[in-house]
Amino acid sequence: MNTKRLRQLIQAFFLILTAYGIYSYAMFVYYGKPRPDFMDGFCPISGVYDIIMQIRSGITDPFHPAAMAIMVAAIITTFLFGKAFCSFFCPVGTFQDILTFLRNKTPFAKDLDKIGEKIKNHKLYFLLDYPLRTVKFLLLGWIIYIILQIPPQMMAMMNQNINAAADIELFKFWIELFKGDRPLIASIIFGIVAFSFIIPRFWCKYLCPLGAFYGIFNLFSLTHLRRCPANCNNCNLCSKCIIGLKPHKSIEFNNTECTMCLECKEACNRNGIRLQILSREIPFFVYPILAVGVFMGVIFLFMEAGVWHSKLSMQNEAYLVLKQGFNVKWAKELLMQR
Repeated sequence: MNTKRLRQLIQAFFLILTAYGIYSYAMFVYYGKPRPDFMDGFCPISGVYDIIMQIRSGITDPFHPAAMAIMVAAIITTFLFGKAFCSFFCPVGTFQDILTFLRNKTPFAKDLDKIGEKIKNHKLYFLLDYPLRTVKFLLLGWIIYIILQIPPQMMAMMNQNINAAADIELFKFWIELFKGDRPLIASIIFGIVAFSFIIPRFWCKYLCPLGAFYGIFNLFSLTHLRRCPANCNNCNLCSKCIIGLKPHKSIEFNNTECTMCLECKEACNRNGIRLQILSREIPFFVYPILAVGVFMGVIFLFMEAGVWHSKLSMQNEAYLVLKQGFNVKWAKELLMQR
């Protein structure tokens, strides 16, 4: 099995897991079923907040500990194996890849390719591409700056007052979006999707602050992709990188952008791209197995340490659900029993 097929299988697994999580979370909100803790992974700002709170005050978030667990697992995986989270685990990245797949199946795919090439070959694109890539870092910096403005002794209180309902607020946001109550946000998302048909992984390249966060750790990753000049004939096939990098112009490309999707390796038929961990070459098919194993292994360690399940009681969950405007029967009945 080639690495691309293996990556797609891993992406499919995590996408199905995400769909199951969304369904389970909806059942929790509307019918009081058990809340899926792993859905805290969709609150990455909570994860960053929890890590900073843990470092500054030594307090572990009792409400969404899974957010921190998933974030730490992704950081460790990135440090060891590069931005595997972005290319193997992230459902948003997978959705972007699905958009690219659908785009390539449309009858006007060649026209979109021509538009994309015209944009990329335009001198303004060259001038704007790298500045636009900094947008996600600016967003990340703004988020971290806001969190750091909170005094350490106040972080636990802020966590209780604001962060406790982060998951329910996010669910409410998407419900309102699909109901048409947020037309401006819907227009922005539509624009991102439209641009993704022309520029693959548009969100990942220019706007994703989480990708920027992992990109910083990617600079220090122990895993490197290297171009072997002795085997390279400058055919430029490896330049089909989904994130728009140019491997044929580099020797080693550990940077903030590379997602370790291994598309460059799949495109090269001369063994011109090699994968190394601590300067030691490893087979490409081993890489996804190692990345998934470490990511899931770290999460398992957090579970064993008791840093996974929310400490919120069902009564408190019911209160937060009602407070967010979900007028559901189970929550009312539960609070009436108090």
